[in-house]
Amino acid sequence: MYSYNNIIEKNEPCKKDVIENLQLSLSPTGAVRQFRVDERVDVVVVEGFLSNDECDQLIAACEKVGYTFWRQKDPNAEGEEAGCCGEAEARAFRVVDTIEANFPTLSQVLSSRIEKVVKLDPKTFSPSMEGAEELFARDLEGTWVPQQLAQNLLFARYGAGGHFSPHIDGSTIVDINTRSLYTLLIYLNDCEAGGETVLFDGEQAEVLKRDPESGKYIGRRENRIGAVKPTKGTAAFFYYDVLHEGSPVGEGHSKYIIRGDFLYRRNPPILTAENDMKAFELYEKARVAESNGDVFAACEMFQRVRKLSKGIAELYQL
Repeated sequence: MYSYNNIIEKNEPCKKDVIENLQLSLSPTGAVRQFRVDERVDVVVVEGFLSNDECDQLIAACEKVGYTFWRQKDPNAEGEEAGCCGEAEARAFRVVDTIEANFPTLSQVLSSRIEKVVKLDPKTFSPSMEGAEELFARDLEGTWVPQQLAQNLLFARYGAGGHFSPHIDGSTIVDINTRSLYTLLIYLNDCEAGGETVLFDGEQAEVLKRDPESGKYIGRRENRIGAVKPTKGTAAFFYYDVLHEGSPVGEGHSKYIIRGDFLYRRNPPILTAENDMKAFELYEKARVAESNGDVFAACEMFQRVRKLSKGIAELYQL
């Protein structure tokens, strides 16, 4: 899978089965309440998605496995900072400890719950759709139907002052016909001070500013259109391009969450021949190389894509 928004090089934790082997039911164990945050943004909140006991079990399991500090890779850094952002700049944008791994069993259990409590509709994209200038892309054309939660899950622990500046999650791409269109956030504890998931209207460049007191990048208040309070057992589902911020956690408090990507499948699929699929995989690798500043390797791979698949080359106008 390729996701361009958060490329992190972290090995899977050796004790991840402590989390994977937890016994959770396929359905919520108590009452569930669902509501939308605001009509201007595609965000659904589900209270009671997990029980208090299940949240406690997940937090205990994660602490047993052990979190590590999140660092964003910077391919253009040199010297001592090669391979990662400068410490101060990284912390200005995000301060969090994480566990990230593939959890096939747990993701399936969570998928089962999603199917029972959330109505995720098919998504249709076309050049003539409303808001096409912002929403449509050539490789999205067609109808996409909900499938399941991706196996890769991120567990995050925010301590006092921990935050995540305004960002979009982007789409995790499995293949030409399978990608994530929604993010799942599950709050595992009550955070009484700070830690809200704040939702914004506008582009990141317009919303982002640096707080002179804390040095953190934060969102402008005038662009806020809503927020989700971190409440134990609550889940939030939002469209992958919703601009949002994890606001700083208050002193003496912490916030535990799970983040996942909900996959959709194009129906009917396109470009399903073996060479098409190989070409698309190569195209994705070329984009990663390009984003890492390796222009020569990217150009070489784009040329190979053109030779492998006329359809993929035309789709991406190579």
